[in-house]
Amino acid sequence: MSGEYAGELKITTPLLMWAIIITAVLTVLGNMFIFFLPWPFSCNMNAGTLIATPGMELLGMPFTVSLVIALCMQIPSIRKYLTASNIVLLYTAALAASAFANTNSPWREIYALMTARLGTAESITVYVPEFVSPSRDAAEVLIRGSGSVAAIPWGRFIPVMAWWFFMFAFFAGISVSLA
Repeated sequence: MSGEYAGELKITTPLLMWAIIITAVLTVLGNMFIFFLPWPFSCNMNAGTLIATPGMELLGMPFTVSLVIALCMQIPSIRKYLTASNIVLLYTAALAASAFANTNSPWREIYALMTARLGTAESITVYVPEFVSPSRDAAEVLIRGSGSVAAIPWGRFIPVMAWWFFMFAFFAGISVSLA
């Protein structure tokens, strides 16, 4: 690796498949991480956001992958496979997995965002648009239940779900583009 010139990384089908597979594995491991902690050390975080650096938003997943790569560089039989292109692929996949394996993922925290008006004073929520958090009566349907999928006020929920999905997708896009 010393003195090796890293040219342009050509996007091929096998490369994309490896990126998808590595991202999926890191995402599953990042979300399942909390279930393997002993009970006194369990927390509601995961490998995506567990290791934070003060003063910057360094996510745990790329940092952990960097440490694993550094350890693998010490093993001669593995070191020959760690080209500059492979390291870039691993780091980019770790950044992508960080977006999907953290506490801001749409499948984890959207419920809290959808019901934020129920636990927040009206004097505060008056400044929050309804496409960010639905009205109190719509949020109460999530708590009480409606008995029918057709009775759910989807017209109020879909803009909120779209808003938070695109906010999440924007973060994920920034994470991947930084690599």
